[in-house]
Amino acid sequence: MTPKAPIIYRTRIKPEWLDYNNHMNVAYYVLIFDLAGVELVSQLGLSEAVTEQTGISWMVLENHITYNNEVILDQPVEIRCQLIDHDSKRLHLYFEMYAHTDMGVEYLAATLEQMAMCVDLNSRSSCEFPAGVTEQIDAIAQLQADLPKPANIGRKIGIRRR
Repeated sequence: MTPKAPIIYRTRIKPEWLDYNNHMNVAYYVLIFDLAGVELVSQLGLSEAVTEQTGISWMVLENHITYNNEVILDQPVEIRCQLIDHDSKRLHLYFEMYAHTDMGVEYLAATLEQMAMCVDLNSRSSCEFPAGVTEQIDAIAQLQADLPKPANIGRKIGIRRR
């Protein structure tokens, strides 16, 4: 993304996230993106505390992740999030994970395209976002309106034949 979407989450790679290749295991990329998603919806006004009070939450419907470059122990990473589209119940999101080397070089480590939905946990069905959350989503959409559409969205898996 150029220009880049805002940073919503930062962390360092923990020892328990490494696999026998001595880099972060694929499962933990998803964990980090999920933690970033929790932060995002909290910023939108749909935190765990709000869910406990109202029974309104969010759930992920679909993820598509790419692993662009490896990350290693104690390496700092940051997650950026772009709102691609939304309606009264759903968010189409695009996350990028940037890693930082000891020499200060930043590189794209992974991406995640996601569809998330607002849910009423009492009925276990979809519902519209609460008014305050909708206002926050609309505000983010306006702030990010000039960001270019990422080239990486809408991809499908397949072996490219020549």
